[in-house]
Order: sequence, then C-alpha cells, then structure tokens
Amino acid sequence: MKFSRWVVFTFVIHIFVIAIDKGAGLILFKILEDQPDVKGAADLLTILPFIMMAIANLGLATSLVYYVRRKVFGLTEVAETCSLVAFVWGSVVAVLAIVASQTLGPIIEPSWEWSLNYVVPISLCVPFLLTTSYFNSLQLAVGQIRNYNLIHLFSSGLFLPMFLLFYWLLPADEVPVSIAMARLVTAVAMSVLAVWMLRHLVIWRPRMHWTFFKAGVSYGWKANLTSVLTYLNHRIDLFVVVVLFVPGAVVLAEGGARGVAEAQLAQAAFYSLAVTFAEFVWHFPEATRDLFFSKVAGSDDKEAARFTPILCRLSLVASLLGGIAIYFLVDPLMSLLSPDAWEERWQETVLASLLIVLPGTVGFTVAKILQNDLAARGHIDRCLVATVTVLVVMLSLDLVWVPVDGAVGAAWASSIAYLWSAIYTLYSYRRCGGGTVWECLFVRPSDWVYVKQIFVAVIEKIKGRGKA
Repeated sequence: MKFSRWVVFTFVIHIFVIAIDKGAGLILFKILEDQPDVKGAADLLTILPFIMMAIANLGLATSLVYYVRRKVFGLTEVAETCSLVAFVWGSVVAVLAIVASQTLGPIIEPSWEWSLNYVVPISLCVPFLLTTSYFNSLQLAVGQIRNYNLIHLFSSGLFLPMFLLFYWLLPADEVPVSIAMARLVTAVAMSVLAVWMLRHLVIWRPRMHWTFFKAGVSYGWKANLTSVLTYLNHRIDLFVVVVLFVPGAVVLAEGGARGVAEAQLAQAAFYSLAVTFAEFVWHFPEATRDLFFSKVAGSDDKEAARFTPILCRLSLVASLLGGIAIYFLVDPLMSLLSPDAWEERWQETVLASLLIVLPGTVGFTVAKILQNDLAARGHIDRCLVATVTVLVVMLSLDLVWVPVDGAVGAAWASSIAYLWSAIYTLYSYRRCGGGTVWECLFVRPSDWVYVKQIFVAVIEKIKGRGKA
C-alpha cells in the first residue's frame, strides 16, 4: 500500500463525507430552526447508536487490523468470529439498551419522553453497525482502501434521503422517530454492503474461533476502552448539559416540567451546533486516522518516528488555520441560511460556545495524531490514561459550570480538558521514544514540499485525473 497515495484518496473522500454530513446537518437545522429543543433531542438520538456500538465493539475492530496486518491470524477465522460477535453480542446490547431506557431512563431524567417508537430502532442499529465496523476494518487490513472509504461515503450519503423520506411519511411532530428509522435503515444497508464488498475474500458466516477471540479482546480491550472514552469525551457533554443545566426562574415558574425539558434540550442543541463547527478542524487527522494506525502497525519504530512528527505539525497548522476561518465564517453563513431564527434564538449562545471550545479543539489535533502512533507501537496504556484524565477533568468542570452556564459552561470544560490531553500526550510521546515538542508542533520549510504534493494530488483527484 502506497501510504501517500491513499492519504490523498482518503482525504478527498473525506471532503465529500464532510459536505454530505454537514449539508444534512444544515438541512436538519433549517427544518427545526424554530424548535431548538427538538433539534437537541435529534442530536442526542443521532449519536446514541454510535456510542452503543463503540461500547459493544470489544476492541476487535482494532485488533483484527493489527493481527491480519502482521499475519498472525487468517481472514477466515477473523471474519467468522467477528460475524458471530456482531450478531449475538450486538443483539444482546440492543436488548439491554431497550430495557435500560424503559427502567433507568425515567429515573435518570424524568422530564424526557422515553418512547419505544424511537428507542427500539436506535437500539437495533447496534448489531448492524458492529458488522459494518468489523468488515470495513477487514478491508483496511487487506489494503482495500477504496472500498473502506466508500463505506463511509455511502453511509453519509444514505442517511439524509432516508430521514427526508420518513419525515415526509410520518407526522410532523415525529422527528425523533424519523431520525431513528433513518439510522436503522442506513445501518442495515451499510452492513450488507460491507459484507458484499469482501465477498471474494470471506463470507458472512458466524462461527467462533476462540484463539482469535481471546487474543483479539486481550489486545483490543484497552484500545476499545480508549476509543469509547474518546468518543464520550467528544459527546458526553451533550447529555451532561441536558441533565445538569438548571433553567432560570422564569422557565421554572412558567414552563413547568415541559418548559424545563425544552430549555435543557435547547442548550444541548446550541452546544451541539458549536461543537459541530469546531470539529471541522479535525477532519484531516480523522480522515487519515485509521489509515495511519495501519501504517504504523506495519512499520518499525524508526520509520514511524520519522513521519509521525511531520503529520502532527502539518495537521496542527491545518487545524489552526481552519479554526480561524471557521469562527469568522459561521455567523455570515448561518445568518444567510436562517436570518431570523439564527439571530433570535441561536447566535449568541452558539458563537460564545464556539469561541471558547475552538482553542481546545485545535490543540486536541496533536493528541489525535500522537495517540494513534502510541497505540500502534504498543503504548496503549498511555492513551488510556490520557482519555481517562480528560473525562475526569471535563466532568469535574461540567459539575461546576454547566448548571448555571449550560452550553457555554460545557464549552469551557471541553476546551480545558482537550488542551490537557494535548499536553499529556506530547509528554508521553516523548517519553516513549518519539520526537521532541518542537518537532511535533512547529512546521519546517521542508514541510511545504509535502503540502504542495498533497494539494496538487487532491486537486488532480477531484478533477478525476489522479489514480486511486
């Protein structure tokens, strides 16, 4: 696999994924611009299946790449084991989620409506998302980078038309159900496609191979725990805002329980929109993350030590420039899209939250790149410590700031926690034989050669002249 060529291809595909995802998000915003509380509920439902899938993954998606790349286990035993785990364990997790929503949900947050109309389809996404995750990781392991990226592209492209279809078929007040059904249909379709793409190498045949399963879980559980904690670090504040935010006296007096729930969900919507814009800066490191892990896992330490700092400092510069552009473009864009609702309901809180969370988001780019290197070189404990401490710092600050400041308080907590993660990861990377802080953070004149090469290759790929 020629890494530089596949980085360009992956980045180009990711551009289209971003365009589709953010376009879908803006369409959803436009539909619900006068209902921030419904938008907040929709945002929570959108990410729930992926949280459950990440928890249920067991680390096999990471370990199968590692073991197949190193030729420790064969494709057949890996694919058959993962097929069984996805079907059986994924179904168990789905049932547990449904039961928990009906028993623990009302206790945790009594003001929410825990309707089975959307809880069931959201929960049923888990076995299909697991299947997609495992089989798409197999494509990465065997070097089918084109198909690996196309799965992400098709997944993003299918969700919006499915949502619009269910939004048209169902009553106007059933937006959460429309989102849940769209997620389920997309998850089923992508699992079928992922399995079909590997039909010439393996087949979907659930069968347990205990040797791989034990080795895979033993190797991958820390990576999976790190992945889950990282995902929670990015998204748990949405739930924290809803649970901890205490609306003002007027809302408490006039709105009752329903008014409280609407105010809490609205704060989640404001924070979600700010974070969505801020996370644009992550799209280059995210686009190359799994490909980068596969590259490091198949390289020696000397080779990894050469190109990791280059990728780190270039990603940081891209994130910094992107963050500045994002902040100054958001207000004009949203004012154009929704002049009345944006200025009346969204602008003040979203822009304040965005300004606060952007520095931490930019800094966290460093942690993303270097933690991939550490994990691929067997230093997963360092990554685990980083993600645990970030979660602890974030939640501790949430308890102080969110009840009063809502979305803005969550932005402060996230930004500080992200910066802490970047600092700790730099320290760990250096201690584990990596480059210096200077090498990882500050660009060199020679780096612009790489920038030029990537830029030219991206333009050629977009125009259809590049070769994937």
